[in-house]
Amino acid sequence: MFSDDDLPVLPGRLRRLADELVDEGVDVLEGAHDPIATLVELAYALRPQRFEGRTPTYGVLLPPPGSVLGPGGLAESGVEMIALHELDVQFARRFADGVTTFAVREDDQITHIACFDRNLADEYDLVGLQTSIGGIVVQRHPNGQVRVFSPTGVVRWDGVAWHRDPPLAAWVRRLGELAPDLPVEGLRPLLRFAIHELASRRIGATLIWRPTDLSVPKHRHEPLVHNAPALHLDRVGEAAALAQALSQTDGAALFDRDTQLVGLGIRLAPSTDADRTIGPMRGMRHTSALRYSHDDPDAIVVVVSESGTVTIMHCGHAYATIERGDESIG
Repeated sequence: MFSDDDLPVLPGRLRRLADELVDEGVDVLEGAHDPIATLVELAYALRPQRFEGRTPTYGVLLPPPGSVLGPGGLAESGVEMIALHELDVQFARRFADGVTTFAVREDDQITHIACFDRNLADEYDLVGLQTSIGGIVVQRHPNGQVRVFSPTGVVRWDGVAWHRDPPLAAWVRRLGELAPDLPVEGLRPLLRFAIHELASRRIGATLIWRPTDLSVPKHRHEPLVHNAPALHLDRVGEAAALAQALSQTDGAALFDRDTQLVGLGIRLAPSTDADRTIGPMRGMRHTSALRYSHDDPDAIVVVVSESGTVTIMHCGHAYATIERGDESIG
Protein backbone atom coordinates (compact mmCIF):
# COMPACT_ATOMS: atom_id res chain seq x y z
CA MET A 1 0.00 0.00 0.00
CA PHE A 2 1.26 3.45 -0.94
CA SER A 3 2.04 5.64 2.10
CA ASP A 4 2.78 9.29 2.83
CA ASP A 5 6.46 8.41 3.26
CA ASP A 6 6.67 7.68 -0.47
CA LEU A 7 5.82 11.29 -1.36
CA PRO A 8 7.95 14.43 -1.18
CA VAL A 9 6.79 17.62 0.51
CA LEU A 10 3.57 18.67 -1.23
CA PRO A 11 1.42 21.80 -1.33
CA GLY A 12 -1.41 21.75 1.21
CA ARG A 13 -4.21 20.68 -1.13
CA LEU A 14 -2.24 17.78 -2.62
CA ARG A 15 -1.07 16.68 0.81
CA ARG A 16 -4.64 16.62 2.10
CA LEU A 17 -5.75 14.56 -0.89
CA ALA A 18 -2.84 12.13 -0.47
CA ASP A 19 -3.68 11.76 3.23
CA GLU A 20 -7.34 11.12 2.39
CA LEU A 21 -6.46 8.40 -0.10
CA VAL A 22 -4.25 6.67 2.46
CA ASP A 23 -6.86 7.00 5.22
CA GLU A 24 -9.56 5.54 2.96
CA GLY A 25 -7.33 2.69 1.82
CA VAL A 26 -7.66 3.74 -1.81
CA ASP A 27 -4.49 2.69 -3.64
CA VAL A 28 -4.77 5.08 -6.58
CA LEU A 29 -1.04 5.81 -6.46
CA GLU A 30 0.03 2.20 -6.00
CA GLY A 31 2.10 1.18 -9.00
CA ALA A 32 1.89 4.61 -10.66
CA HIS A 33 5.16 5.38 -12.44
CA ASP A 34 4.66 9.07 -11.60
CA PRO A 35 2.64 9.37 -8.34
CA ILE A 36 2.93 13.16 -8.20
CA ALA A 37 1.54 13.68 -11.72
CA THR A 38 -1.24 11.20 -10.95
CA LEU A 39 -2.09 13.06 -7.75
CA VAL A 40 -2.06 16.43 -9.53
CA GLU A 41 -4.39 15.19 -12.29
CA LEU A 42 -6.75 13.55 -9.81
CA ALA A 43 -6.91 16.78 -7.80
CA TYR A 44 -7.79 18.70 -10.96
CA ALA A 45 -10.47 16.16 -11.97
CA LEU A 46 -12.05 16.48 -8.52
CA ARG A 47 -12.14 20.28 -8.74
CA PRO A 48 -11.69 21.41 -12.36
CA GLN A 49 -11.58 25.08 -13.27
CA ARG A 50 -15.13 26.33 -13.85
CA PHE A 51 -15.97 28.65 -16.72
CA GLU A 52 -19.12 30.78 -16.93
CA GLY A 53 -20.76 28.64 -14.27
CA ARG A 54 -20.03 25.33 -16.03
CA THR A 55 -17.95 22.50 -14.57
CA PRO A 56 -16.11 20.83 -17.46
CA THR A 57 -15.67 17.11 -17.97
CA TYR A 58 -12.07 15.92 -18.22
CA GLY A 59 -9.87 12.96 -19.05
CA VAL A 60 -6.13 12.36 -18.96
CA LEU A 61 -3.87 9.43 -19.79
CA LEU A 62 -0.62 8.89 -17.87
CA PRO A 63 1.11 6.14 -19.85
CA PRO A 64 4.16 4.31 -18.48
CA PRO A 65 7.58 4.95 -20.02
CA GLY A 66 7.94 3.19 -23.34
CA SER A 67 4.18 2.81 -23.77
CA VAL A 68 2.71 2.57 -27.26
CA LEU A 69 0.88 5.77 -26.36
CA GLY A 70 3.05 8.73 -27.28
CA PRO A 71 4.83 10.35 -30.19
CA GLY A 72 5.54 6.95 -31.72
CA GLY A 73 1.87 6.10 -32.06
CA LEU A 74 -0.80 4.08 -30.30
CA ALA A 75 -1.52 0.39 -30.62
CA GLU A 76 -5.25 1.06 -30.68
CA SER A 77 -6.80 1.95 -34.04
CA GLY A 78 -8.94 5.01 -34.52
CA VAL A 79 -6.80 7.39 -32.45
CA GLU A 80 -5.14 10.56 -33.66
CA MET A 81 -2.36 12.03 -31.53
CA ILE A 82 -2.25 15.84 -31.69
CA ALA A 83 1.06 17.23 -30.46
CA LEU A 84 1.00 20.22 -28.12
CA HIS A 85 4.17 22.29 -28.30
CA GLU A 86 4.88 23.51 -24.76
CA LEU A 87 1.30 24.67 -24.26
CA ASP A 88 0.51 25.69 -20.69
CA VAL A 89 -0.84 22.65 -18.77
CA GLN A 90 -3.90 24.46 -17.45
CA PHE A 91 -4.88 25.61 -20.95
CA ALA A 92 -4.01 22.27 -22.56
CA ARG A 93 -6.55 20.57 -20.31
CA ARG A 94 -9.32 22.51 -22.04
CA PHE A 95 -9.04 20.28 -25.09
CA ALA A 96 -9.69 17.04 -23.15
CA ASP A 97 -13.34 16.19 -22.57
CA GLY A 98 -12.77 12.71 -21.10
CA VAL A 99 -15.25 11.27 -23.58
CA THR A 100 -13.58 11.24 -27.00
CA THR A 101 -10.50 13.39 -26.27
CA PHE A 102 -7.93 12.82 -23.55
CA ALA A 103 -4.87 14.78 -22.48
CA VAL A 104 -1.62 12.80 -22.47
CA ARG A 105 0.66 13.74 -19.59
CA GLU A 106 4.36 12.94 -19.42
CA ASP A 107 6.30 14.32 -16.45
CA ASP A 108 5.14 17.90 -15.87
CA GLN A 109 3.72 18.49 -19.36
CA ILE A 110 0.68 17.61 -21.38
CA THR A 111 2.39 16.60 -24.59
CA HIS A 112 -0.52 15.44 -26.76
CA ILE A 113 -4.26 15.29 -27.08
CA ALA A 114 -5.47 11.77 -27.95
CA CYS A 115 -8.54 12.08 -30.20
CA PHE A 116 -10.54 8.86 -30.47
CA ASP A 117 -13.03 8.09 -33.20
CA ARG A 118 -15.57 6.80 -30.69
CA ASN A 119 -17.10 7.61 -27.32
CA LEU A 120 -15.03 6.37 -24.35
CA ALA A 121 -17.17 7.73 -21.53
CA ASP A 122 -18.28 4.34 -20.22
CA GLU A 123 -16.40 2.34 -17.63
CA TYR A 124 -16.24 -0.74 -19.86
CA ASP A 125 -14.38 1.20 -22.56
CA LEU A 126 -11.93 2.84 -20.16
CA VAL A 127 -11.07 -0.46 -18.48
CA GLY A 128 -10.18 -1.74 -21.94
CA LEU A 129 -8.16 1.39 -22.76
CA GLN A 130 -6.17 1.18 -19.53
CA THR A 131 -5.46 -2.51 -20.16
CA SER A 132 -4.28 -1.65 -23.68
CA ILE A 133 -1.87 1.16 -22.81
CA GLY A 134 -1.01 0.43 -19.16
CA GLY A 135 -0.42 3.32 -16.78
CA ILE A 136 -3.23 5.42 -15.35
CA VAL A 137 -6.44 6.92 -16.78
CA VAL A 138 -8.20 9.69 -14.83
CA GLN A 139 -11.66 10.82 -15.89
CA ARG A 140 -14.28 13.26 -14.69
CA HIS A 141 -17.45 11.75 -16.14
CA PRO A 142 -20.28 13.92 -17.50
CA ASN A 143 -22.35 12.83 -14.47
CA GLY A 144 -19.76 14.37 -12.13
CA GLN A 145 -18.24 11.09 -10.94
CA VAL A 146 -14.43 10.99 -10.89
CA ARG A 147 -12.81 7.67 -11.79
CA VAL A 148 -9.26 6.36 -11.84
CA PHE A 149 -8.38 3.29 -13.92
CA SER A 150 -5.06 1.66 -13.06
CA PRO A 151 -3.37 -1.75 -12.86
CA THR A 152 -4.72 -2.00 -9.30
CA GLY A 153 -8.36 -1.64 -10.36
CA VAL A 154 -11.02 1.04 -10.65
CA VAL A 155 -11.49 3.79 -8.06
CA ARG A 156 -14.51 6.10 -8.02
CA TRP A 157 -15.39 9.29 -6.16
CA ASP A 158 -19.16 9.81 -6.25
CA GLY A 159 -19.15 13.16 -4.48
CA VAL A 160 -19.60 11.56 -1.06
CA ALA A 161 -17.23 8.62 -0.69
CA TRP A 162 -14.48 6.62 -2.38
CA HIS A 163 -15.22 3.19 -3.85
CA ARG A 164 -12.77 0.64 -5.23
CA ASP A 165 -13.04 -2.43 -7.45
CA PRO A 166 -10.03 -4.75 -7.76
CA PRO A 167 -8.76 -5.43 -11.29
CA LEU A 168 -10.48 -8.11 -13.33
CA ALA A 169 -7.38 -10.32 -13.06
CA ALA A 170 -7.80 -10.45 -9.27
CA TRP A 171 -11.39 -11.62 -9.61
CA VAL A 172 -10.42 -14.28 -12.14
CA ARG A 173 -7.55 -15.48 -9.95
CA ARG A 174 -9.74 -15.65 -6.86
CA LEU A 175 -12.50 -17.46 -8.75
CA GLY A 176 -9.91 -19.97 -9.93
CA GLU A 177 -8.96 -20.62 -6.30
CA LEU A 178 -12.60 -21.07 -5.27
CA ALA A 179 -13.47 -23.30 -8.22
CA PRO A 180 -10.35 -24.86 -9.77
CA ASP A 181 -12.53 -27.04 -12.01
CA LEU A 182 -13.91 -24.03 -13.88
CA PRO A 183 -12.23 -22.74 -17.10
CA VAL A 184 -12.05 -19.29 -15.54
CA GLU A 185 -9.56 -17.74 -17.98
CA GLY A 186 -12.09 -18.00 -20.79
CA LEU A 187 -14.60 -16.22 -18.58
CA ARG A 188 -12.73 -12.88 -18.75
CA PRO A 189 -14.80 -11.25 -21.56
CA LEU A 190 -18.04 -12.25 -19.85
CA LEU A 191 -16.89 -10.96 -16.44
CA ARG A 192 -15.64 -7.69 -17.90
CA PHE A 193 -18.98 -7.22 -19.62
CA ALA A 194 -20.95 -8.14 -16.50
CA ILE A 195 -18.93 -6.02 -14.05
CA HIS A 196 -17.87 -2.99 -16.05
CA GLU A 197 -20.74 -2.68 -18.52
CA LEU A 198 -23.91 -4.12 -17.00
CA ALA A 199 -23.26 -3.68 -13.26
CA SER A 200 -21.79 -0.20 -13.73
CA ARG A 201 -25.01 0.82 -15.51
CA ARG A 202 -27.25 -1.12 -13.08
CA ILE A 203 -28.61 -3.36 -15.83
CA GLY A 204 -29.91 -6.64 -14.41
CA ALA A 205 -29.27 -9.73 -16.55
CA THR A 206 -28.57 -13.46 -16.59
CA LEU A 207 -25.65 -14.55 -18.77
CA ILE A 208 -25.06 -18.24 -19.57
CA TRP A 209 -21.64 -19.28 -20.90
CA ARG A 210 -21.29 -22.79 -22.32
CA PRO A 211 -17.60 -23.57 -23.07
CA THR A 212 -18.51 -26.93 -24.61
CA ASP A 213 -19.67 -28.51 -27.85
CA LEU A 214 -22.34 -30.52 -26.05
CA SER A 215 -25.96 -29.62 -26.68
CA VAL A 216 -28.07 -27.55 -24.32
CA PRO A 217 -30.16 -29.82 -22.03
CA LYS A 218 -33.62 -30.36 -23.52
CA HIS A 219 -36.65 -28.60 -22.08
CA ARG A 220 -34.57 -26.47 -19.73
CA HIS A 221 -34.99 -23.18 -21.56
CA GLU A 222 -37.15 -21.57 -24.19
CA PRO A 223 -35.87 -18.75 -26.45
CA LEU A 224 -38.40 -15.94 -26.66
CA VAL A 225 -36.29 -13.90 -29.11
CA HIS A 226 -35.46 -15.56 -32.41
CA ASN A 227 -32.61 -14.77 -34.82
CA ALA A 228 -30.55 -12.75 -32.31
CA PRO A 229 -27.39 -11.28 -33.92
CA ALA A 230 -24.12 -13.10 -33.28
CA LEU A 231 -22.55 -10.37 -31.14
CA HIS A 232 -19.08 -10.83 -29.57
CA LEU A 233 -18.35 -9.62 -26.02
CA ASP A 234 -14.71 -8.82 -26.80
CA ARG A 235 -15.73 -6.22 -29.41
CA VAL A 236 -16.58 -2.86 -27.86
CA GLY A 237 -19.36 -1.76 -30.18
CA GLU A 238 -21.02 -5.18 -30.16
CA ALA A 239 -20.86 -5.39 -26.36
CA ALA A 240 -22.53 -1.97 -26.14
CA ALA A 241 -25.24 -3.10 -28.53
CA LEU A 242 -25.93 -6.17 -26.41
CA ALA A 243 -26.04 -4.14 -23.19
CA GLN A 244 -28.60 -1.84 -24.81
CA ALA A 245 -30.73 -4.83 -25.80
CA LEU A 246 -30.45 -6.45 -22.35
CA SER A 247 -31.62 -3.23 -20.70
CA GLN A 248 -34.93 -3.72 -22.54
CA THR A 249 -35.26 -7.52 -22.67
CA ASP A 250 -36.38 -10.09 -20.11
CA GLY A 251 -34.81 -13.53 -19.99
CA ALA A 252 -31.28 -14.88 -20.15
CA ALA A 253 -28.57 -14.47 -22.80
CA LEU A 254 -26.66 -17.54 -24.00
CA PHE A 255 -23.01 -17.53 -25.20
CA ASP A 256 -20.78 -20.15 -26.81
CA ARG A 257 -17.19 -20.98 -25.87
CA ASP A 258 -15.92 -17.87 -27.71
CA THR A 259 -18.39 -15.65 -25.79
CA GLN A 260 -20.43 -15.07 -28.94
CA LEU A 261 -24.15 -14.52 -28.41
CA VAL A 262 -26.22 -17.49 -29.58
CA GLY A 263 -29.51 -16.88 -27.77
CA LEU A 264 -31.39 -13.97 -26.21
CA GLY A 265 -34.57 -13.52 -24.18
CA ILE A 266 -34.41 -17.09 -22.88
CA ARG A 267 -36.96 -18.25 -20.33
CA LEU A 268 -35.35 -20.73 -17.94
CA ALA A 269 -37.36 -23.80 -16.93
CA PRO A 270 -35.91 -25.77 -14.00
CA SER A 271 -36.30 -29.51 -13.69
CA THR A 272 -38.29 -31.12 -10.91
CA ASP A 273 -35.02 -32.21 -9.32
CA ALA A 274 -33.68 -28.63 -9.37
CA ASP A 275 -36.91 -27.33 -7.85
CA ARG A 276 -36.67 -29.91 -5.09
CA THR A 277 -32.94 -29.68 -4.27
CA ILE A 278 -32.04 -26.04 -4.95
CA GLY A 279 -33.59 -23.56 -2.56
CA PRO A 280 -34.48 -19.95 -3.34
CA MET A 281 -31.73 -17.33 -3.59
CA ARG A 282 -32.53 -13.63 -3.39
CA GLY A 283 -35.19 -12.98 -6.04
CA MET A 284 -36.62 -14.82 -9.03
CA ARG A 285 -33.68 -14.01 -11.34
CA HIS A 286 -31.08 -15.53 -9.00
CA THR A 287 -33.23 -18.54 -8.10
CA SER A 288 -34.02 -19.52 -11.68
CA ALA A 289 -30.36 -19.04 -12.70
CA LEU A 290 -29.09 -21.16 -9.81
CA ARG A 291 -31.53 -23.96 -10.62
CA TYR A 292 -30.60 -23.78 -14.30
CA SER A 293 -26.90 -24.15 -13.39
CA HIS A 294 -27.86 -27.35 -11.57
CA ASP A 295 -29.57 -28.70 -14.72
CA ASP A 296 -26.75 -27.65 -17.08
CA PRO A 297 -23.43 -28.69 -15.47
CA ASP A 298 -21.51 -27.66 -18.61
CA ALA A 299 -22.52 -24.02 -18.14
CA ILE A 300 -21.28 -21.15 -16.03
CA VAL A 301 -24.03 -18.69 -15.17
CA VAL A 302 -23.37 -15.05 -14.29
CA VAL A 303 -26.19 -13.03 -12.76
CA VAL A 304 -26.08 -9.24 -12.57
CA SER A 305 -28.54 -7.59 -10.20
CA GLU A 306 -29.93 -4.10 -10.64
CA SER A 307 -28.01 -3.12 -7.48
CA GLY A 308 -24.71 -3.88 -9.26
CA THR A 309 -23.92 -7.22 -7.58
CA VAL A 310 -22.46 -9.95 -9.81
CA THR A 311 -22.92 -13.62 -8.85
CA ILE A 312 -21.19 -16.57 -10.54
CA MET A 313 -22.94 -19.96 -10.47
CA HIS A 314 -22.01 -23.49 -11.50
CA CYS A 315 -23.64 -26.88 -10.89
CA GLY A 316 -26.21 -25.48 -8.49
CA HIS A 317 -23.72 -23.54 -6.38
CA ALA A 318 -23.11 -19.81 -6.11
CA TYR A 319 -19.31 -19.80 -6.27
CA ALA A 320 -18.65 -16.09 -5.88
CA THR A 321 -20.47 -12.82 -5.37
CA ILE A 322 -18.73 -9.66 -6.51
CA GLU A 323 -19.89 -6.51 -4.75
CA ARG A 324 -18.95 -3.39 -6.70
CA GLY A 325 -17.05 -0.96 -4.48
CA ASP A 326 -16.05 -3.80 -2.18
CA GLU A 327 -12.82 -5.77 -2.40
CA SER A 328 -14.42 -8.98 -1.11
CA ILE A 329 -15.12 -11.98 -3.28
CA GLY A 330 -16.18 -15.40 -2.14
